Parts: sequence; structure tokens; C-alpha cells
Amino acid sequence: MRNPGGDCYDHARATAQSFPENQENFTVRLRKDLSDAAGNIRSFFQNLFMGSKILYRDEDNQIREGKQRGLVRSLSDFLRNLGSALTLGLLGKGRDASPKGVAGRVGHALGKLREALLGDLVGGVSGSINHMGKNLLLAGWNLMEVVPDATIGNFDSGRKLTTAVFDNGQVLVEYITDVLPSGDAWFRVHAGSLRELKPPVLYNLSRPERYPQDMRWGTIRNTRFRKSIETVGALLADAAAMALVGQTGTSSGDSNRTP
Repeated sequence: MRNPGGDCYDHARATAQSFPENQENFTVRLRKDLSDAAGNIRSFFQNLFMGSKILYRDEDNQIREGKQRGLVRSLSDFLRNLGSALTLGLLGKGRDASPKGVAGRVGHALGKLREALLGDLVGGVSGSINHMGKNLLLAGWNLMEVVPDATIGNFDSGRKLTTAVFDNGQVLVEYITDVLPSGDAWFRVHAGSLRELKPPVLYNLSRPERYPQDMRWGTIRNTRFRKSIETVGALLADAAAMALVGQTGTSSGDSNRTP
């Protein structure tokens, strides 16, 4: 339900229905598919700029609205934090308390540099690109549903089959893009804590089911099952990425050899 899609969810109205109404109606089914595709295209452009809306369920199982940071917003935050770091707090006084003394300014600079590189560049820029790719994949998936909805969707068994295949397919697209490098789940799995002396993987596994103190966990239920599949998926993605880099390096080395 995070992004538009799914026969039981109306993303625009932030509502869910166990048994969607008027699914027997040909026009209603096609309008839903096209609306979901348009919603994901809209989210793509929002993620290109300032960010898009997502939906999630809170601890009371109520649907809530969250926000993903967009590419342009992340780049703007990166430049602002980098400027504040390089000028020892002289830039960006409007948002942060002005540091005092040499030690305070050095500490401020290091904190802002870390925020710019890890929070804005690695997390923000790469994360927003991941979200944009997800939006395009989901939009294509929504459009693919038009054909079965227009054909076998005219029969009760066909509607049930179409809903099962495409709703579960949307979940799979969300999962795969989340565990890829720069995906939301990938960042959770690779998060660590020097304060708690917990390395990546272990830190995520030790988080409670609800952990609103950190935005990376704030919109999910971090159940044991979720931790397991996200950890396995993210580590497999790491292995695949390293294998790809190694293969690319080997191929490049072979091409540079002279006979």
C-alpha cells in the first residue's frame, strides 16, 4: 500500500477495502488500473523533485501518510549541509543553532559533513533514484493489468486470479527494489550503531517491531519475518553486486591485454 496499486487500496483517498466495490464493472476495473499507473508516474516526478507521498499502517493499524525525499530536495540539502560544514557553521544559520568556540565549530563541521555525505548523498540521492525506478516499474505493472482485467476479468474466477497475480506481483516488485543497494530495506540491513556497539545486520535484527525514533523504521512493522527476508535479500544483492563488479573488472583487464 506504500505506492499506488492493489485492488483493495485507494492510494489517493488513503483507504482500504477488504472487498472492493463494483469490481464486476468493466469500466471500474480499467479506471483503477489506469489511475494506479498515473499515480506511480506522478510519484516518479515528485521523487525527481521534492518527494512523494507514501502510505503505511501505524501501531493501531490506522492508515497514515508519510513522505519520501526527492532527488532535487536531497541535492539541495547536500549543498546546504556541505556549505555549513566547509564554513564551520557560518552558512545555514537560519536552521541550526550557531556553534560556539573552535571545538564547537569543528564538531559542527564534522557532523554536517557526515549528514551531507551519508544522509543526503548516499541516503537521499541514491534512495530517491531507487524510488523513481520503483515508480516506473509499478506503473508498467499497473498497465499490464489492463489486459487481463479487460478479458478474463469479466468472469469471477478470472477477477480473483488477476487480483492474486498482480497484487502479489506488486509486493514482489516492492520487495526486490527495497533490498537492492540504495533501497529502503538495504539501508536498514546495513545500518549500524557505534553508540550501541552493534554492526550492520545485527543492529537491524535487534530493533523492536515498532521503532518510530528512526525514520528508516518509522513506517514499517519490523517483524521477525520481515527482518529475515530483508536481511537475506540485501545480502544476496550485495553478493550479486560484488560478483558483477568482479566480472566487469576481469572483462576490462582481459580487453586491455595485448596478444
